[in-house]
Amino acid sequence: MTKSKTKPSLWKIMQLFMAVVVRSIPTRFSTIFNFIGCLATCYLLVTAIGYASSNNGDHILETNDISQVDFRQEQMSNSKPESPESPPKTILFWTPYYNRTDFTFGFGRDPFVKFGCKVSNCITTNDRTLLNESDAIIFHALQVSSRDLPAHRQPQQRFIFFLYETIPNTSIPCVGKCLPSSQYKPHYFNWTMTHRRDSDVYVAEPYGAVAPKYWTLPTQLPDELSPDTLPANPAVLLNRNYPHLANRTKMVAWFASHCPTHSQREDYVKELSNHIQVDIYGKCGTMECLPRNSHRCESLLDNYKFYLAAENSLCPDYVSEKFYRALTNDIVPIVYGGADYTEYAPPHSFINIANFQSPKHLADYLTLLANNDHLYMEYFQWKKHYAVVRSPKKGWCDLCAKLNEPSQQKKTKTYQDVAEWWVRKLPCYPGSSFLMSHT
Repeated sequence: MTKSKTKPSLWKIMQLFMAVVVRSIPTRFSTIFNFIGCLATCYLLVTAIGYASSNNGDHILETNDISQVDFRQEQMSNSKPESPESPPKTILFWTPYYNRTDFTFGFGRDPFVKFGCKVSNCITTNDRTLLNESDAIIFHALQVSSRDLPAHRQPQQRFIFFLYETIPNTSIPCVGKCLPSSQYKPHYFNWTMTHRRDSDVYVAEPYGAVAPKYWTLPTQLPDELSPDTLPANPAVLLNRNYPHLANRTKMVAWFASHCPTHSQREDYVKELSNHIQVDIYGKCGTMECLPRNSHRCESLLDNYKFYLAAENSLCPDYVSEKFYRALTNDIVPIVYGGADYTEYAPPHSFINIANFQSPKHLADYLTLLANNDHLYMEYFQWKKHYAVVRSPKKGWCDLCAKLNEPSQQKKTKTYQDVAEWWVRKLPCYPGSSFLMSHT
């Protein structure tokens, strides 16, 4: 990696400028040294002005879209700008993503520009006549048909295994009737693009992400205060009240319409409801809110203190939109899944079922929080420095950058058996095994 030269700071330049000015105080330039000092003064002044002008927009970026700000900064630090001379990389959607032919991302180059990708030298299409010119061909694994595959592959092309859902068994990924083993031929796929963080391209678009608010992070704790800002008032700190919690009179909410599940979450919730109030909306319970996943239904969470973000399978790195729904709606999520949640959200932003010996122990802790506003509100301190990103597009930016990376074009990679990587190498954990040790 080439080390870039660091520009001298404006402060250092001004220090030099002042030093020269002091030396040039005499009103008459009677010596050659004073004359040279005058020239140096002019040079440094011009340099300082030029430096300030060139950095005028570097430190101020105002936007309400956290995904545009934070992910763009990361991409700028990790990606090299593509050459304006290079032709765009073509990404062909061979299958739809469910009923979306544009994979919910969009067609052409505009999406890469719209979402602030540092490398935007890519176009997306579903025009199969462009197969031979395409650099990447994406297959939604749950909609691939062995009777509808490309007849050939160019040496430079990357066939990409695309999947967001989990398949908690040892079979080839399937929906309903499992696909035959010949569906995914040996060494057929070059790259993977999934919610698994060990994918060739990690993408969390349909679920979410948590991004730091870079502009709020202090350089140290405690952070400095300006001279006209007083510290927190001890009388207020020691006698806090939270009137906005008055409407949160109910305990636990759960939206679920898929039962039974491989994780057996419904069995855990049934036991939990013997010790604490749990309102279940959807086909798994007796309550209903329509249309499902609507803003109207999410607004119901304003009456609850906790939300069950329980996944239908305990699979590696599987954290669905349930978790981010709770984080967005100012309600404490209770998580149940196979991912390491400490990698997905800041400390003290969620409650993990796995940390409790039984549903009763969890219920006792929830009751403690519900009866103590101070303890409950500690679960929202993370929001000072982090924000939730719904439908992040960073994965698509990473794909475009990877296709444009010269070193990647020289590498040859295939998966001998993609199902070995996806399912068998690191299988999902049966819910029955978890319940045996936690109920």
